[in-house]
Amino acid sequence: MGADPRSQADCIERVRRALAQFEEASLSPGSVTVTELARKLASPKSHGGGAHAGLKAHNIWGDPYAVCGSREAWTPLPLAYKLEGTWIYGVADLVRFVDCKPVEVAELKYFTEPDRYSEMQAKVYAWLVSKCFECKPRAYLLLGWDGVRYKSKLEVKYEIRDIEEKVCKVLRSIPGSKWQRG
Repeated sequence: MGADPRSQADCIERVRRALAQFEEASLSPGSVTVTELARKLASPKSHGGGAHAGLKAHNIWGDPYAVCGSREAWTPLPLAYKLEGTWIYGVADLVRFVDCKPVEVAELKYFTEPDRYSEMQAKVYAWLVSKCFECKPRAYLLLGWDGVRYKSKLEVKYEIRDIEEKVCKVLRSIPGSKWQRG
């Protein structure tokens, strides 16, 4: 059974807007990726698996519009939000929708131990979903992901306001950014 037609139409419009914003952000000079933000917010730690392991683990495909016609669905989701003139964008590994509303964001990691960088990445993606869909989804790390299943699931707690303040602080630290000129 699908969602009611009004929420389905609203979902289609929000997904369409998210995809259009992502495209605009990816082409916009001075935009910042979630990866860049997460690296500045929490030092990345190598997990020794190399790029091949990461690419294999992230070989996930989906149709973002499919979430609008299903009771429950997961999909990778391109996201972007413009914060005081600067686009922040990236593709969340998986976003779970229930009745056309995003309720969870999951970052897939092939390694089995969480780190600050991965947790921050999950928080920033959850923040982006909250901005694009006016909600507060739960954020998770799925650790030990092998492309089919994961070994453990860790909830990452966050507050929307706290993440936004941290993002603003990072944007102010980027040399030559709009934030420093203004």
